Amino acid sequence: MPSSATKVACGVQYKGTQYCGWQSQKDQKAIQDHIEEAISSVANQNIRIHGSGRTDSGVHADEQVFHFSTDVTRDSDQWVKGINSGLPRDILIQWSKEVPSEFDARRSAIYRRYDYCLKTKKPDVFLNTRALYIDHSIDIERMRDAANYLIGKHDFSSFRASSCQSKNPIREMHSIDCINEDNDCIRISFIGNAFLHHMIRNIMGTLIDIGTSRLEPQQMQKILEAKDRQQASKTVSPEGLYLVGVKYPQKYQLPSKDIEIR
Repeated sequence: MPSSATKVACGVQYKGTQYCGWQSQKDQKAIQDHIEEAISSVANQNIRIHGSGRTDSGVHADEQVFHFSTDVTRDSDQWVKGINSGLPRDILIQWSKEVPSEFDARRSAIYRRYDYCLKTKKPDVFLNTRALYIDHSIDIERMRDAANYLIGKHDFSSFRASSCQSKNPIREMHSIDCINEDNDCIRISFIGNAFLHHMIRNIMGTLIDIGTSRLEPQQMQKILEAKDRQQASKTVSPEGLYLVGVKYPQKYQLPSKDIEIR
């Protein structure tokens, strides 16, 4: 980055239903493409953005974080309003802040939080594409018991997609909370240092099988230790998955969501 350039971090919220995911692809327009076009228009120069991580097709974000570098001067309000004026209504910049040159949206992150939403008892047209409907009773205590086996640093090969490009399957899971909500929804909250491709969706498939008594809670440990994707359950759909937020060191003083580990 040239010495005269400024680095800016932004938080963005999006509904992923209509998109092929976060990352640019050759034959489809991704969320990244829309944001880059809007920022480039505000900056009057081509801008490339770098996200805290990728989200798949259909996955939503309450707050994704990205950074970009530019040699033009705009204040925070100008960036936010200017970028939003060029975005579809299902993508929204929430904040922007100038950051030090060493900041990197992905590498500077301490941990990330994803939530998966299950709808039980009866379907809801307003939650279509935003939660997974399960037409079975679910025992949340069984899911909590099983989730405990995943806490800590493990090889999560049993829950990674065959297409996963990560060289290292070791990840650290800080917490998994299963929460009953008032609208017949169950929210499963995952906080970890990072996640493998499809890792949460594959874990969710297994948790659902345990919650509906297809599997026993203690089988989660055997599946994890097997380091074999064939031992875990099917990958669930992306519609109920949300990137809730990303935690960064306090020194950056980002106005991002507080996602403290419980």
